[in-house]
Amino acid sequence: MKAGALLVSLIALMVGASPSAASDEVSSSYDPGGAAQHQMPVHPDRIPADPEARRIWARSLAYDATIYGTMAVIQYQEMHRQAVDRTSPDYTGFNRFAHSRTLAGPGYAAFKTPNADTLYSNAWLDLTRGPVLFDVPEMGTRYFTANFIDAYGNASNISARTRGFAAGRYLIAPVGWQGTVPEGVELFRVATPYMWVLLRVLVDGHAADIGAANTLQDGFRFTPFAGSRADTAVEYPPARIESALDFFRILDFVLRSNGHPEGEEALVQRYHGIGVGGAVGLAKASEDPVVREAIAEGYAEAQTVIGRTVNQTGWPVGTWRSAVDAGRYGFNYLYRAAAATLGAGANVSDENYAFTTFKDGKGDALDGAQHTYRLVLAPPPPVRFFWSVTVYDAKTRELHPNPIHRYLISDRTPGLRRGPDGSVTIELRPHAPVKGGSANWLPVPSGPFYLALRAQGPEPEILSGAWTPPPVEPK
Repeated sequence: MKAGALLVSLIALMVGASPSAASDEVSSSYDPGGAAQHQMPVHPDRIPADPEARRIWARSLAYDATIYGTMAVIQYQEMHRQAVDRTSPDYTGFNRFAHSRTLAGPGYAAFKTPNADTLYSNAWLDLTRGPVLFDVPEMGTRYFTANFIDAYGNASNISARTRGFAAGRYLIAPVGWQGTVPEGVELFRVATPYMWVLLRVLVDGHAADIGAANTLQDGFRFTPFAGSRADTAVEYPPARIESALDFFRILDFVLRSNGHPEGEEALVQRYHGIGVGGAVGLAKASEDPVVREAIAEGYAEAQTVIGRTVNQTGWPVGTWRSAVDAGRYGFNYLYRAAAATLGAGANVSDENYAFTTFKDGKGDALDGAQHTYRLVLAPPPPVRFFWSVTVYDAKTRELHPNPIHRYLISDRTPGLRRGPDGSVTIELRPHAPVKGGSANWLPVPSGPFYLALRAQGPEPEILSGAWTPPPVEPK
């Protein structure tokens, strides 16, 4: 490939175009240990002695480490609030659920961009001392998913999709654990010793169903596993971030306590130079004022890039973006950082295929102060379980407060009107329609907003791209 064509392909990948055209150009890896007499260095890499060179070097490492570590740091903050900080009103501790007994609404604190048709339960697992047992109750026909999210945001599920609706008992153990699994228990391996478990239980479209869903929530529980080691004191860094050094203290803890995926050795080893994850700690590395200032600069630059990339999460599908790689980030670190900033806790697309849009069909930003809109789903998303369209305030990334307390429209919305062909037309406006009633009205802010369309249990038409959401139409 010529240099110009290669540059075009790289730019296309960075801005979100399909990678298929360049996939045959990706370089391959090799194992240097397979070569005769191959040796590794004895000493760490150089730290530039020249102050200006050192500033550029440290700034670039801080920038790169911020992009790499944003998901891990955001999740740590939530873990600290719910499982570490005993003064927090949300403190529950490790290895037990905190059940939300009502659906998410405006001001929901656990994370941004929540859905509002399932009850959430949060648990943080500490498997550093050994596995835990996880009990799932008989669910009948009610959808649920226990989303196991590792320290870097990658998801796996024990759910109606993966295990059915029957009761079950599972041994949750980190990779590398060796032991005997009790009879009648299924081993379920997870990637890191600190895990976030985000349980969702469907509420069937009306408030009267919440009580039944609450009862089922109580049937999900973690219990200690015989043979786990006794508790040991762990020094957790503070979760509050007031400077770049606060961010990197957290990232250093995450790397030391969870490790990192294979294939990232060369990347993560570079961060040792600024005191993250290596033999020289952050306090020692940041004693140098040049390095300390450069770390702050690199961190700030990365925050700018992440903030300006939030509305590019996923792959473009018309005026929408498909979060096809949510919950399975691999080495896509900027995408992972932007996704975490928009809202942590994403599931894989096999479980929940999500689309988001900040724009109408003309390419203009969605803004309830400028237009009213409609979204015509003809046909609605083909799903195994359920679908929903939820509106969020673009400034807060939270559910929008409104007089009818409606934050989404779904296939289970009471009184939802459908066309003769089964289509659903959703009215998006700050105030109720004068004509036609409010059954299909989804209130939006009098200002910028965005939509999330979620397909829970997507059918093959969605997974293949045969079904995609239509553009939002300004009126």
